[in-house]
Amino acid sequence: MLFLIALAIAVLTAFFLDKPLKKCPEAFYAAAALLTVISIAVLQSDITISNKFVKDYVIGIFSRGALGAAFWAVVMWAGALPNGSAPIKKLMPIRGELSITAAILTLSHVVTYGIQYISDILRRRTGSGDAHRDFIITSIVCLIMVLIMLPLTVMSFKRIRKKMNGKTWKKIQRSAYIFYALIFIHILVLFIPKAQKGREGYFLSVLVYSAVFISYGAMRIRKAYISKKKPAAKTAPNVVCTCATILPLCLIGLASRNTDKTETIRATKDDPATFVFEVPTSSQNITTTAAAEASVSSVTSTTVSATVTENVTGTAVTTTTAKTTENTTDETQTTEPEIEEEIIEEEPAEDKPVTPTPEEPVPPAPNEPVYRFKNGTFEGSGEGYSGTVHVSITIENDTITSFSAWADDDDPEYFSDAMNKVIPQIAGSLSSDVDACSGATYSSNGIMEAAGNALAQARN
Repeated sequence: MLFLIALAIAVLTAFFLDKPLKKCPEAFYAAAALLTVISIAVLQSDITISNKFVKDYVIGIFSRGALGAAFWAVVMWAGALPNGSAPIKKLMPIRGELSITAAILTLSHVVTYGIQYISDILRRRTGSGDAHRDFIITSIVCLIMVLIMLPLTVMSFKRIRKKMNGKTWKKIQRSAYIFYALIFIHILVLFIPKAQKGREGYFLSVLVYSAVFISYGAMRIRKAYISKKKPAAKTAPNVVCTCATILPLCLIGLASRNTDKTETIRATKDDPATFVFEVPTSSQNITTTAAAEASVSSVTSTTVSATVTENVTGTAVTTTTAKTTENTTDETQTTEPEIEEEIIEEEPAEDKPVTPTPEEPVPPAPNEPVYRFKNGTFEGSGEGYSGTVHVSITIENDTITSFSAWADDDDPEYFSDAMNKVIPQIAGSLSSDVDACSGATYSSNGIMEAAGNALAQARN
């Protein structure tokens, strides 16, 4: 939807403001630069944008590169339309001005994400495993795109173009085809995984971008073929062009369909997402034995011993012995002896030496386990995609039993993916150095940084 809005703005600008753009292009460049600077300044400041429409459609149309990509689409199609047609007569005279405007608008996206990428590299927040590989590939592709875009933009200024050889200028301008292809690949790599997860609007965005770029490629090849071969009938080129557009579009649509039923977790300060983990219980072996012996006789003394042994992890073994005396006067009566638990102390006779009673050896207490982390609840924070990420971790005997997370200002879809991937890893390893979620690297890094701060407080 965002790209459709941007595409409508770009087309209306090109067809209805073509004369002002041709006559006074500096005013358009200045306006594009001003909007770019404002969008960058807002995103890099501490300003919190709570209105979703303003955030996604006013600021997002610049920061996410939708408007820049739309202007590039108009520039592309200006070279693919049939020669002599009405649209090409409108677009070709201002193609250079449109490309300069597109480049300026694209800088909002380049600077915003470039700052984030450089920050992640300096802070070593590039993830690990597949996430680290995706980060490196994306960084290299974006760098190549910028290195192609900047020279082409500079050479689009009339003053620069006039000073260059015509053939040389055309040869260099052909690298624009590589630039257009990289734009399309970059979009597919970012959007298809989100479309597969059923994220709102991404499936439509994939189809719209694919229709614009694939049909452009087919039309550009058709135009080159007709210019070179000059066939009498154009039916065959038209059929081939149509098939070359529809078939890849259908394949991309099938590849982008929703195959992931994972529910999006929406975590806020008032309602954080909480993951609960089971604590492994140690086996407890409790053995209780009791022996009671009673004899019935005339004036007999009976000794009853009761031994209770508990073997519980971390509990000492206790042995208790009680002696009781029972007198029975009736030889024929059978009764159960009464057991009185008391300590009988025998005073030694003065004329007899006192023999010390040997004490039973007391088993040594088992060694107390040494834990790496304190028990309790600890909180930490980190920088996420577009705001601060907060976590609260509860630890019991070196086991994370509860992990809550929320973000001040973050995309719930990215944050949900990151939580489902990162939090179980942190809980399982008691470490914040885990693999990030591919496609939600910034949110993942925010959770890992916040968890690392919380675990640092908990460490013994």
